[in-house]
Order: sequence, then C-alpha cells, then structure tokens
Amino acid sequence: MNTKRIIPCTLAALLTVGAAGGIAYAKDSDQDARDTAALAGMKVTLQQAIATAEQQSGGRAVGADVSQERGTTRIAVEVAGPGGVKTVLVDAQTGQVTATRDGGQDGEDND
Repeated sequence: MNTKRIIPCTLAALLTVGAAGGIAYAKDSDQDARDTAALAGMKVTLQQAIATAEQQSGGRAVGADVSQERGTTRIAVEVAGPGGVKTVLVDAQTGQVTATRDGGQDGEDND
C-alpha cells in the first residue's frame, strides 16, 4: 500500500472519532445541566422522599432516582418489602406520593 494514502485516511478517521466524542460529551453536559437545574428546584430532599416512600410501602429503600418529565421533577424510589419490589413516585415539590408501581419498573399505576 501507498504510505502517502494511509496517513491522510488515518488522520481523517481519528478526526471523525474525535468529533463524535466531542458531540457525545456536549450532549452529556447538556443533560448534566438539566439534572442540576432539576435538583436545585426541588423542595423535597432525597432523604425526605425516601422516608415517605418507605412509610407508604412498608419496605426498605434499595434505590432512588430523580427525573424530570414534562416540567415536573419527581423522585422514583425503589422499595423492597413484603410484597416484593415497588417503585414509589414522589413529587419533588410537594412530597406527595403520585404513584406506586409493582416490580420496580415503569408500568401501570397501582394507586
């Protein structure tokens, strides 16, 4: 093979991979900024949401996640209890339980 052709092709490939990585990083940074804004606007702490979910379900929290959907910040707490694992959704502004789902996964509301 001709070395004069290999080097430009290799450089072009490296630049393409580098640009794609930069785009992915920018998307991650945008998501981080949205997550930070969602956390800053919460009136309910994660600890309060976990306590509410545990009390509501009668179990013990095994995981929690904060998400924003349609402008509403909510806290999803996975709780393991006598009836299995449930996901309890808590409104981050009011602290009220908005839904309970069996299996710790998204699905139909049980409330």
